[in-house]
Amino acid sequence: MKLLTRLLSQSGGIDRSEIRTLAEWKTLFDRETEGWDNPADRAVIGGFIADRTAYAFAAGYESALRRLVPALPTRSIVSFCVTEEKGGHPSSVKSTLRRTEDGSAKPWSLNGSKKFITMAAEAEQLLVAASAGTSPDGRNMIRMALISRSNAGVAIQAMTGLPFVPEISHGTVTFTDVRLRDEDILPGDGYRDYIRPFRTIEDLHVFAAIAGFIFRVSLLHGWPRVVSEQTASLIACTRALSVEDPSSPATHIALGGLQAQFSSLLSATAPLWDTVDEKTRAGWERDRALLRVSENARAKRLETAWSRFGTGQA
Repeated sequence: MKLLTRLLSQSGGIDRSEIRTLAEWKTLFDRETEGWDNPADRAVIGGFIADRTAYAFAAGYESALRRLVPALPTRSIVSFCVTEEKGGHPSSVKSTLRRTEDGSAKPWSLNGSKKFITMAAEAEQLLVAASAGTSPDGRNMIRMALISRSNAGVAIQAMTGLPFVPEISHGTVTFTDVRLRDEDILPGDGYRDYIRPFRTIEDLHVFAAIAGFIFRVSLLHGWPRVVSEQTASLIACTRALSVEDPSSPATHIALGGLQAQFSSLLSATAPLWDTVDEKTRAGWERDRALLRVSENARAKRLETAWSRFGTGQA
C-alpha cells in the first residue's frame, strides 16, 4: 500500500505542467521513481506523472524491460529488438550472432536488421534477438545481446509514426559486423527466457502505467470517488500479478480477468472524459487504441492457458 499512499498523498498537488518531449519526461520519470526498485511501482508512478498516454506507455515499456532483465541500466532508454521482415517468431529471426576465435576482446559478431523498434530515436541501449545457429533438431537457437547504439556498425533509421501515441518514435536498425564482448551476450535461451515472457510482462506493466495515468486524471478532474477506488484496486492487483511467473498458465488466466476488469473500467469512465480539457480528452480518444494492440495474441495465450488445465470453458 506504500505505492497507493504515495499517489493519494499527492492528489492535492498534482503538477499540471505540460511535458513537451520524451527527454523531458525521462528526466521527470528518473527523479520521481528514485528509490522505487519494483518495476511495477515505477510503471504506476510513471503513468501518474504523465500528462498523456504516450508517456505513460513509455513508463510501462521501460519498467517491463527492467522486470525482464533486472541488470539493465536504470537511467538509460532501452529498446527491445525482435521483429524482422517476416515477423517476430523465432523462425523469422534471421539476424546472426557468431563467435570468432581470433583472440579478440570482442569475439562476437552481429549482423542483420530489425524493424518496429519502440523509442528507436531515443534508445541508448538495444536488447537484440539473434540466431546463434541451428540445433540438431532444426530449431533456430536464439540468443539475446545488449548493445550500445554507439557501437560501430549500428545504424538506426526512423519509420513512419503510428496513428496513435505520436510522441513515441519507431524505427529500423541495421547491424553490420557489430563486435561484442562475452558479457554483452545474455545467459539463457533467447526465446524461452526473454521473447516469450516479455509479451506478458509488457502487458502487465503497460496496464499498470495506464492505470496510474487514469488515477491521475480521476483525481485532477474530480471524477466520482468510486472510479479512483476501482482504479486503485486494479493497480494493487496488477502489482501483485507482476511479480508472478510470466510463463505460468495461472498467471495468464489471472491476467485475462484483469484485462476484463480494465475494459469494464474504460467503458464505465468513457462519459467522464467529457469533463477533461479538450487536449487531454482528444489525446486519450486517439491513443486508447494502443490498448488493443496484440489483443488477438493475448486472447490466444489465454486460451492456451485454459487448455493446460483441460478445460474449454468460455
